[in-house]
Amino acid sequence: MSEGLILQEDRGRTRILRLNRPEKRNALNRPMIEALLQALEQAGGDDGIAAILLAANGAVFCAGADLGEMRPLREDPVAAEARRALSKALFAVPGWIGKPVVAALHGAALGAGAALALGCDMAVLAKEAVLGFPEARHGMLPALMAPVLLRHVPPRRAFELLATGRDIPPAEALALGLVQRVVPAAAVLDEAITLAEAAALLPPPDLLRLKELLMDGKAAPA
Repeated sequence: MSEGLILQEDRGRTRILRLNRPEKRNALNRPMIEALLQALEQAGGDDGIAAILLAANGAVFCAGADLGEMRPLREDPVAAEARRALSKALFAVPGWIGKPVVAALHGAALGAGAALALGCDMAVLAKEAVLGFPEARHGMLPALMAPVLLRHVPPRRAFELLATGRDIPPAEALALGLVQRVVPAAAVLDEAITLAEAAALLPPPDLLRLKELLMDGKAAPA
């Protein structure tokens, strides 16, 4: 695992994984994605861990993909496809872990950061934070974002959110079902742990079957 990019802390049987690149607003570059995938896999295979929490250091949960890393990939289709496959794997991994995976969003979650949060089983958003998918504004097709967003909202709403790239304020995120709770920033972590521990009462095989059942719904109903 890349040293320091993902910090780990256990609180009882809940493992907290913190994105730790605050100087870059926790933007996801390849080393961070690889480190987070490894940390998720390790937590998923640890019998002493019942639930997993994603959080972050700094004022922002995750500002999305690292644009400095992404822009040069436009000239290298092979490298670009490898990078997309890595991101896709990250967004999908909570679905095959037999433990609840909850995102604690104390700050903004944008683009790939929003997809990472929405790929989790549940999410708690701070009143001071926002979600958003600004890829189109940066000249990038939000192809990886669409399947994740369509698990939560109807296609027309997903089109609007992806095409405009506007911020989604907490009240709207809650009304759309993108997050389970909206609380003050200071309460985000505790609320997320409470949700994770409640879901962890379900045995892992049943949790996996529930995840598989819910993932079969390709898009939210209109």
